[in-house]
Amino acid sequence: LRGEKLLDDEAERGIRTWTSATEIARLLLMRRVIWPLPREHELWRYRVLGAIIPDLDHVVAEQLQNLPTPAKPILPLDMRPALLAGVAIVERAGPEMLRMLRGHMMGDNRARFSDAAENMIAQAGTLRASRQMQLI
Repeated sequence: LRGEKLLDDEAERGIRTWTSATEIARLLLMRRVIWPLPREHELWRYRVLGAIIPDLDHVVAEQLQNLPTPAKPILPLDMRPALLAGVAIVERAGPEMLRMLRGHMMGDNRARFSDAAENMIAQAGTLRASRQMQLI
């Protein structure tokens, strides 16, 4: 429910927390690498979201579904709760989670993920500093 509220607040009201919920969702749909490397024809299955949601990779494999990509983020309805939960988890954990997730990337996707994540982290730094001052 928290992930749904974050996306709704951003889309309907322009309200964001430390970063954009839609950008988090986009990053979670990027392909990731797992170890040991799977067979070549199975690489399509693994997304960053699977690093956060336990057993997501197995569910996708059993259903033989293609998960969406950041370019085409049309998600089957039964997979929507996992993405919303992932958005909420990353939003609550903060920029440190994005840095940790970068370790699941390789090659061009790692560069794309790093660029997007660093922009989000840089924006969060200015917001978090002001939030810290409010707490003092």
